[in-house]
Amino acid sequence: MSGRPYAVPVPKGYRVGPWEVREPVASGAFATVYEAVRDASEGPDRTLDAGDQPRRAALKFLPTGTRTPRQLHHLRDLAEREVQLLRRLRSPRLIRMYDTLTVDDPDHPELDGATVLVLERAEGSLDAVLAREPAPESGPALLAQICEGLHQLHRAGWVHGDLKPANVLLMADGTARLADFNMAAELEGTHAYTPAF
Repeated sequence: MSGRPYAVPVPKGYRVGPWEVREPVASGAFATVYEAVRDASEGPDRTLDAGDQPRRAALKFLPTGTRTPRQLHHLRDLAEREVQLLRRLRSPRLIRMYDTLTVDDPDHPELDGATVLVLERAEGSLDAVLAREPAPESGPALLAQICEGLHQLHRAGWVHGDLKPANVLLMADGTARLADFNMAAELEGTHAYTPAF
């Protein structure tokens, strides 16, 4: 990731709610993802129920501070879309969202007002695997899992909108999860998909 500007530069050790920011994991045009650790005083890891959160997670910072009103509206729409999709859908092939937070930090105007998604932490991306090994042995199984994820999205009435190897995350057990849903569109409804003809 070196050499790429972060959409949201967050200092190591910065705290958001019970989370402490660690190393950057990924960055795109609209957001930056950081590894994070939950404050130990929150208790040890346990089996995750609906409201439980793990000790380690990924924090996706969607900037809303220091932008023009038009940019701000667009960024809020992208954040709202991703949150809406992840709240509605619980699927074994989609990255899990545990919580959403809003940064309240006037001393850091570049972060103040940012939306932060607390997401399931992955071990890496398909993009990184393909950079090392263009035809991985696990390719057919990963492709089947990607198709399962797309099927689950489509059955729920959504289109991913930005499917690429960087948005296919790999978990510790080697399974794939689809991620980065800020470009997702509903087949019908508020964020309806309009195909270009």
